[in-house]
Amino acid sequence: MRLLSWMPPSAATFIYSVCLKPKPVRAVAQWLVKRIIPSRLTVDGIELVMNQDDAIVCGALTLGCYETFPRRLFRDLLKPGMTVVDVGANIGLYTAIAAGRVGPAGRVIAVEPEGRNCRLIHQTLELNRFTNVEVVQAAVSDRTGPGQLFLNEENKADHRIFDRGSSRAVVPVDFHRLDDLLAKLAVKRTDVVKMDIQGAEALALQGMRRTLTENTEIRLMIEYWPWGIAQAAGDPRSVLRSIRAMGFQIFEIDDDAVHGRPESDDDRMASRGLERQHMNLLLQRSRDIPTGA
Repeated sequence: MRLLSWMPPSAATFIYSVCLKPKPVRAVAQWLVKRIIPSRLTVDGIELVMNQDDAIVCGALTLGCYETFPRRLFRDLLKPGMTVVDVGANIGLYTAIAAGRVGPAGRVIAVEPEGRNCRLIHQTLELNRFTNVEVVQAAVSDRTGPGQLFLNEENKADHRIFDRGSSRAVVPVDFHRLDDLLAKLAVKRTDVVKMDIQGAEALALQGMRRTLTENTEIRLMIEYWPWGIAQAAGDPRSVLRSIRAMGFQIFEIDDDAVHGRPESDDDRMASRGLERQHMNLLLQRSRDIPTGA
């Protein structure tokens, strides 16, 4: 049972992400939330295998307040036969949604650097009998080669490929330019990319320029996190300029809609520079936007 699913998504998200934000309250809340996370949960018709030690993503899913509108929008982008790439797949929710939507004629590539998450993805795929997904345990960046993943034990959705002097545990991970990875997997066409990689988006976009250039109708749903981009030694404004230079229009996704007009004020978006300030963006070259209805 999703405990806050009776509320409007924005209200449930506010309770979970704002009211429970103070550290002492958060610690108690997360302990309580972990007690109610089931081993499996039906989400958008998918039987999802859950990480019962994850009070953030799996906790929000259990409470019914995890990215309700972005999930609807993502489904609206997909059609049978498409090729979808889920970068930063976490436990595989978006991967599984894509697998069901694109069908046997479609193809899904799930890229996730953390080993436990990859195992959970495989379990979800087996449970739902999806055979059109390839899971790659790796991180996407601007280079191909060995790298490091810095783990956040409190927030399983905040593992990063960069670190600024914290005491996070570190594990080795393979880095891939997405262009190189898709070529290795013989992916000839990419229709949709979903990317949430905790501030490494600037690096990933540099490593997927061929994919973005050759697939003229490609659409992307990405997280834009100025603070995280800066921590990863990127420039939040140059990321937006680079996106526009490749012919994309930028639409902001809020809790219950896609903004109907393309965003043009880069300074406004990049100025959201606090650690907890981020937004989801839809990138596409056409002006026709899906409603997520």
